[in-house]
Amino acid sequence: MHRRKFIKTLALSGAAAAGSSLLGELFVPFAEAADIPKFSFAHITDLHLEVGGKSTWQHREKSIPLFIDTLRQLGRLQKLKFVIFGGDQVQAGPRDRDSLFVFQEWTKHLDLPYYILLGNMEVSPVPGASKLSKADYLLAWRGRGVGPGRTSWSFEPEKGVRIIGLDVTVDGKPYGEAGPSALVWLRNELETNRKSRLIAIVTHQLLNPTTQKDTMPEWSLWMVRNRTAVQEILEQYPNVRLVISGHHHVSRVETVGNITYVADPAIVTYPCAFRVFTISRDGIHLKNIGLDETNMVNKARELLAADPYASLYDPDNPRNVLAYSLGLTEQDRETTIPL
Repeated sequence: MHRRKFIKTLALSGAAAAGSSLLGELFVPFAEAADIPKFSFAHITDLHLEVGGKSTWQHREKSIPLFIDTLRQLGRLQKLKFVIFGGDQVQAGPRDRDSLFVFQEWTKHLDLPYYILLGNMEVSPVPGASKLSKADYLLAWRGRGVGPGRTSWSFEPEKGVRIIGLDVTVDGKPYGEAGPSALVWLRNELETNRKSRLIAIVTHQLLNPTTQKDTMPEWSLWMVRNRTAVQEILEQYPNVRLVISGHHHVSRVETVGNITYVADPAIVTYPCAFRVFTISRDGIHLKNIGLDETNMVNKARELLAADPYASLYDPDNPRNVLAYSLGLTEQDRETTIPL
């Protein structure tokens, strides 16, 4: 579908038409990139689509219109090279088949390639309730990076750049872990692409904590349990400069050594945003894009602040979770980090 027709289609859905807001940006230069053409892509994570859903700290009651608003924002952006959906596209439960149908129907409107990572929702069906299994998702999303028997993937969007989608999900568990075969696969990919100018890794669960609480038992569900083993592999390859993750529904950017770790916000949870990455000769430009649906975003804000999750973050002042989710520092929102 052409871009104008795409935007018109979304407008007819009844979603708001105000301009998008920018929640933050980051510029990360990297060396020896003179021959890399400029291109942009979007990372959209944690939609948690649920037909007839009920809201918790996730505004799942409005997950579908928030998703439609996200697609409209993509249509307004300058031409993207591709989109990555970073996991938890569909909420596990009795309506997952209907929710997957919604995802499939609306992504038909995208006029650019998209790739998919599984999230813990897609590999953790609710016993006795869910209609779909992990195998069902891999079949439905075949050709989008994943496919039957294949959950990790890589591709070269431009000469000298490699994007690697590393599956770290664990069947039936919210936390992540890279098993022995995944570690071997990752090392082989990195070795094969040792001469690439830039490698970016995408995971669902986090390889780098967004807060000290992520390293504690009660919040370890957000992390890749053997993240140290994964990081030790990545650090052996100087061209690995970027790791992108979702799962925790917060915006955080931190550079450790040679690698910048980016945790991206969720669509279904305040601040209801996604991230656009622009790679050029000058470096990697990161920019958060907010949604038009201000009433829904404001409601998501209040849902987050009122949920027990907020008290886990800060028992004395639960509303501090809002700044954490949005990004605690300028670096997480609007910052330049030289390397």
